[in-house]
Amino acid sequence: MKMLDIALKDLVRSARSMFAIGMMVVAPLLITGLIYFGFGGMSAGTGRFNLPDLRVAVVNHDRPADGEIALGRMLVDYLRDERMPAWLRIDVIDDEAAARAAVERRAAGVALLIPPDFSRALAGPQASATLTLVQDPTLTIGPRIVQDLLATFSDGISGSRIALAVVQEQADARGVALDPAARAALAQQYAAWFADVQQNLHHSATPLLVTRPPLASSAPAPADQVARMMASIMAGMLIFFAFFTGANAAQSILREGEEGTLARLFTTPTARSAILGGKFVSVFVTVAVQALVLLVASALAFGIVWGRPAVVALAAIGLVVSSAGFGLLVVSLLKSMRQSGPILGGVLSATGMLGGLFTASMSMPAGFQSATLLVPQGWAMRSWRLVLDGGDAAAVLPVVLVELAIGAACFAVGAILFRRRFAHSGGS
Repeated sequence: MKMLDIALKDLVRSARSMFAIGMMVVAPLLITGLIYFGFGGMSAGTGRFNLPDLRVAVVNHDRPADGEIALGRMLVDYLRDERMPAWLRIDVIDDEAAARAAVERRAAGVALLIPPDFSRALAGPQASATLTLVQDPTLTIGPRIVQDLLATFSDGISGSRIALAVVQEQADARGVALDPAARAALAQQYAAWFADVQQNLHHSATPLLVTRPPLASSAPAPADQVARMMASIMAGMLIFFAFFTGANAAQSILREGEEGTLARLFTTPTARSAILGGKFVSVFVTVAVQALVLLVASALAFGIVWGRPAVVALAAIGLVVSSAGFGLLVVSLLKSMRQSGPILGGVLSATGMLGGLFTASMSMPAGFQSATLLVPQGWAMRSWRLVLDGGDAAAVLPVVLVELAIGAACFAVGAILFRRRFAHSGGS
């Protein structure tokens, strides 16, 4: 009971420290939040980009001749299709000057100018037509997506010309004549088919191409690369600040030793092992509470899907034990509180970088991935990568066992060093 009382006292002291709360909870959430909002946030429940609305002012001056496909109208219909992204807003206007003025005053992000000879030029033997894009120079992602959509449409038109050439060759070989109306109908059917394929491939609620996780994984996975990136970044922040908290909580032993309060505790009937044990317990509990708060807060704030609770709990246990044990070991090697700032900052930053915590969302070479396992942070990051990949308990358990072994070894060495340091203090 005395050991638990000592642990509770240290926990209450940590809870009253604004610096400790800031470094435990606020800092990791703030860093991840800045990156999250830097990418425009993600729409609720999907983990996808929530881009601001992009208004495109389209001026369609295309004037197809009789019997020609109205490619200008087809392009407008293609961009206004209901399967396009919801943030893409298409406004068709008649005046080019008005469209340019809308971009200048930022009422529109892009102006698309379709020339009068658009259909005629593409229908000729040497297809060549120029679409003009006028964009707000402060925008990057939206206008580039519009360019990609126009390129997709142009590919469809080019494909239709190739298809018509093939059909014409087959018809000539069989002595079948194709009149202009039949050719126009074939070209329009192909262009419509190609546009439909592209829209279903990328934008439809029932796309033609569906990416699924491995069959062995039944855990929910992030909806796309953006969500996966945010989850990886948050995992890196969780691990880095958990190791920081483990070391910071263990500093209370060093601080009380210098202040003399620990020596006074040793003069009480309470056994020295119970006093140190209580402080060790407070380190583990502090890191455990921090991990729980960050996991829940990040899921609510950023929509991160960590995985099945049992597997997440397994990875969290490995993180708590390894970070608390490592922090206790590092602090036990310090001779005074003066050394704690530069040494802890340097050690935790260096091991965090080597462990891959700051490159969690990047694809790194295999050699670097192997080097991360030289430090406990690297093993912790590996366990959370398995969790985010939808790994089950059987996949995560071996890595967690290594974390537990590292944490236990660090804890044992740190506890021995602390007991030796205070062996000749007063008390039993």
